[in-house]
Amino acid sequence: MKEILTLTIKLLLITAIVAALLGGINMVTEPIIAKNNEATFQANLKEMLPGADNFELDGTKLPEPETGVTVNGVYCGMGSAGSPVGYVAEAVCSEGYGGDVVVMTGVDLEGKITKVKVTEMGETPGLGAKCQTDWIDQYAGLTENIVVSKNGSAGSNPNKIDAISGATITSKAVTKAVNNSLSAVMAVIADNAGAAPAVEENPAEPDVETDAEAAVDGEAVVDEAAEAEVPAEEAEAVEAEAIDEGGAE
Repeated sequence: MKEILTLTIKLLLITAIVAALLGGINMVTEPIIAKNNEATFQANLKEMLPGADNFELDGTKLPEPETGVTVNGVYCGMGSAGSPVGYVAEAVCSEGYGGDVVVMTGVDLEGKITKVKVTEMGETPGLGAKCQTDWIDQYAGLTENIVVSKNGSAGSNPNKIDAISGATITSKAVTKAVNNSLSAVMAVIADNAGAAPAVEENPAEPDVETDAEAAVDGEAVVDEAAEAEVPAEEAEAVEAEAIDEGGAE
């Protein structure tokens, strides 16, 4: 019994020491990992829009994405002159063959794709994992409503990409993420276009309604003055009659 108790205490001490060491290591490495992840994220943004110097997360309310897709955000790429040069959206599609597929989509100011990149995925090597090869270059220059073509199924549709051979599920997952990213970017472009400041009214322009009211008020004043003069004239006439009558007497 004593040996069991001793062994239990030793195990508890070892567990506590290991937990403390792991906690300390995590405290040291966590900010380093976060910094590295942020640096990778910024590098990916720059890859989508090489002409941008920095990126700002846009605050526009994004449209509701399709089922199975989450749009993490739309980032506005700013040029050296301080004006937008394009946008980058990050979306996650949970319908990949191996689970989540994280996709970044770069879009220019006209709504055309500049570049697409799969930054994270768990697809099968040699099949779905080909989404991270030059296969992805098919998206460049396309716009909304991209379709996946398998054995020519999309016909002459200009907004199509050829599916990865043996990995149609992966191809559709990537395309779904791209299409929802495009919808989000177009919502941002439309919102920014409608945010132009209102033109101030010309202060020198006369206010017709106010002037009309003033004219009416002026006429009223004249009428009142005219009415006020009538009793005065009548009083002068009465006075004249009184003088005449007095002279006659």
